[in-house]
Amino acid sequence: MELAIWLSVVTAILGFGMGVMVWAYRRPLGNSALFPTPVTELSTPLSDEARAQFESGCTAFAQGRYPAAIDQFTAVMTAEPTCAEAFHNGGLAYANMGTDGLAVQALLKASDLYDQQSTKPGLDLVKQQLEQIAGRRGLSPRATA
Repeated sequence: MELAIWLSVVTAILGFGMGVMVWAYRRPLGNSALFPTPVTELSTPLSDEARAQFESGCTAFAQGRYPAAIDQFTAVMTAEPTCAEAFHNGGLAYANMGTDGLAVQALLKASDLYDQQSTKPGLDLVKQQLEQIAGRRGLSPRATA
């Protein structure tokens, strides 16, 4: 009997802990997002389906639904692997969720694509945003890259 009670208490505690972790993961960091708006102007043309997914991702991002936005941007990345803005926005969404490691990876990929496409405004924006992420974490910008 005592074992059943003990197992019930431990299960309840673990369940509560997991619930809190999932809730925290799915919410933006703090009350306000570091990056409130996604990049909406594309530097390369996309197929109609990829464009629709990109726009759906931008809508989800603007509404603060970052996991849904990441899903849409990931679909664009798969269909159009040269779409710098999909990686860029995915990185911003990860940053807003507090997943800075994934954010930095996606933003670095976006900067590589912007560089290949000779899109200097995109490169400059990614650099600035990487510095913001580093500043939030109390790191020097060089430690992020």
